[in-house]
Amino acid sequence: MPDFPTEGSPPFINRMLTIPEWREYVANYDFGQLAPSRLVLHHTYRPDETTWRGLTTMRGIQKFYAGKGWTAGPHIFAGPDGIWLATPMSQIGIHAGTGNGSLAKGWYSIGLEMVGYFDRVLPSGKVWEHSVAVMGELSRRLKIPPRQLISFHRDYTNQKSCPGWAVTKEWVWAQVEAYLNNVAPPPSPPPGQIGTPAPDDERLIEALLEEGYKHKTGGQGYNADWAFHQYALEHQLGMPMGPSARLKVDGKEYNYQPFARDTLYCEVPNWGDVKTLSDLLGGSIPPGGLGRALLEATYQAGGSPFRPDWAFHQYAVARKLGPPVGKSAQITVDGKQYAYQAFAVDTLYNLVPNWSDVRQLSQIGAATDPATVRLRDALLTETYKQAGTTYRPDWAFHQLARQWAVGVPLAGSYQMTLEKTTYALQPFALDVLYNVVPKWSEVQRLSELARQHGMPVLGAAMPAGPVFAKSAITPPTDGSFNIIQITPPAQAFSDRGGEPVSMVVLHAIPGTVTETIAAMTDFNARFATHYLIGLDGRIYRLVDETKAAWHAGFATGNGIRYNLNRISIGIALERPAGWPVVRDAGDTDAQVRALRWLLRQLDARYRLDPDAIVLWSSLAASDEEALAGLPLGALREALME
Repeated sequence: MPDFPTEGSPPFINRMLTIPEWREYVANYDFGQLAPSRLVLHHTYRPDETTWRGLTTMRGIQKFYAGKGWTAGPHIFAGPDGIWLATPMSQIGIHAGTGNGSLAKGWYSIGLEMVGYFDRVLPSGKVWEHSVAVMGELSRRLKIPPRQLISFHRDYTNQKSCPGWAVTKEWVWAQVEAYLNNVAPPPSPPPGQIGTPAPDDERLIEALLEEGYKHKTGGQGYNADWAFHQYALEHQLGMPMGPSARLKVDGKEYNYQPFARDTLYCEVPNWGDVKTLSDLLGGSIPPGGLGRALLEATYQAGGSPFRPDWAFHQYAVARKLGPPVGKSAQITVDGKQYAYQAFAVDTLYNLVPNWSDVRQLSQIGAATDPATVRLRDALLTETYKQAGTTYRPDWAFHQLARQWAVGVPLAGSYQMTLEKTTYALQPFALDVLYNVVPKWSEVQRLSELARQHGMPVLGAAMPAGPVFAKSAITPPTDGSFNIIQITPPAQAFSDRGGEPVSMVVLHAIPGTVTETIAAMTDFNARFATHYLIGLDGRIYRLVDETKAAWHAGFATGNGIRYNLNRISIGIALERPAGWPVVRDAGDTDAQVRALRWLLRQLDARYRLDPDAIVLWSSLAASDEEALAGLPLGALREALME
């Protein structure tokens, strides 16, 4: 059946259905060439049931999204009065960042918002009845079991409890299965056993992120549902330095947004297929094309045209210092003339006329000799002025900002009140500094607060050693597997050079997971795999799949030398210290189950041949017994299911 017409911006249907009407609607729905294969469950937090006003609220939500520059939104809202249709289900919505999916990757998700706040109580009543009907009928229509179809917003972001800490997947799946089987649902768990209490810091983290994100974006602010913002946090790119915008190059339309350390972009409408300008440039400055267009747009967002022949701009591109904050200018200190230009991450300067002798302001941040201190403070004064505020060398915020190298300020110092507590704060390109009023000297950092809760940091310098940040890449197809993103990731990788993935190489790595992660993420490491699977079945990601991790080297066949790194995914499997002399690996059932699950995920992305799974011992002169006993036949069957 043809869909209902949309209205307004972003285009919403804004029509309410009863449960019988919803059943008929979804049973006959035409998804077009690509049907959704996921459903991501959310809660609205605000509005809740007490403030819900049907169509008036829907249009208010639509207006809110329009103000943030969204071109789509969630697909469905389960309210106390009925099932509300928003973004048409045949279109990719914006609601879960990388969980939105993309046409380029061949999948997308339906976003379902439950009206209410469910960190401490389970959804119930009409809201839950409508939610179960939406999930159940979509499961029936798409022929995807609830345990494969339904994922949570918090699977795709480390900043939210959504759809509420009280809500567990096992409870949701069981409720929807009961609906499909027309049987009574299982009893709800006792209050003391539902989920995890939301940390009091969660809303503070989100509020501080909003403050950091809003100043350079024309009010767009922080959107946990945007793939750009998820990617920027996971990869420590700092704050946005301009709003999300679009440009056309060679007949194609791209969305892009500059951040402190890089510019992100995607081809419209593949919102979840996020790419970086630095990877596109590959260390060079192109004369034209998409890379040059994005580079010029990035500098334009900073208020300064890009000059490819300027040493400052060449240096800033090479060091990923982000967009400029103002134009190049000159100052005189102690009778000497200096040229300088402030960028998001640092201010560059040189002694005139030594144009090629580019220096970074952060390198003299801890200076103590009087002459260098005068130069430093003069450059800081000009940097803050270009950023639209005033440098106060006696302020704790500014002293620590200099010490921590958090980049240029995005605004002056100001205050906000949250949950009856007043905070003073100042956002910078790589962090937000804050304190509880009036404890002016007790300055804290948003990045440190986020790190304490296992969330990605923003790009500022943090304590050495890997930070474990949970980040589910895709919902599990069986079991309770997810993928833990290691932050910072391993650096032992290069570009794939356009080569498609056609092989999976398995490695045996003796030692604990912690030891292996530390070795692979060492700055000087020259070996790393994309994934590491512990004996307990936990899966860790160390290198993004789009990169060629350094794990397999080269091979020669028929007189041709192949770079195996470019065509393969590397998976390391934990083995006991002393392996293979210590032959007993213990119980590997959980590890094998996790490996089979991961292989199915890879197969869905790369359409792998069963023979694509190979042991490293078959490619090189490593220990032939390193993975003895691994059920290769069963693993290859995983690619045929």
